[in-house]
Amino acid sequence: MELVILRLLFMLGLVLLFFSLRKPPLKEWLLCYLLAAYFGTFLGDLAAKHELISYPVKLFTQFQSSVLYEYLLLPLLSIYFYRNTYRSSMGAVIGRAAVSSSVLTIIEVFLEHQTNYVHYITWEWYYSLISLFLFFVFVWLMMELLNYLAGEKQEVE
Repeated sequence: MELVILRLLFMLGLVLLFFSLRKPPLKEWLLCYLLAAYFGTFLGDLAAKHELISYPVKLFTQFQSSVLYEYLLLPLLSIYFYRNTYRSSMGAVIGRAAVSSSVLTIIEVFLEHQTNYVHYITWEWYYSLISLFLFFVFVWLMMELLNYLAGEKQEVE
């Protein structure tokens, strides 16, 4: 049953990715997705290899970490986070990052207690809260820096 849910999440993630990349500015959303996937994969792989966290049930069993989360779901959530904070002040970004990371941490703790999707070895829930908060803020700052260096920021429709 858990693999069925992972497959449904995979299909849902692909559909949401398709719809999230349909609106301009495509360059912004694609860059945000790739940036989040790169750093998410690096950090997730680091946590799995150091045996802080494990994923007993995986969609792609060749990998130690959760490829579905790191390559699809977290970058997709980062696009939506960046889209919602595109023109926001730093205070608003911090507030939304706190709310977003809190919701994701609650979901992760529920999954850790009720399913075999994720298992904390030496990981604690507040590590997820802090790391997700910092991750969202970091991706937002990187996108702002890249826009500043490029000298442009397109209008969102």
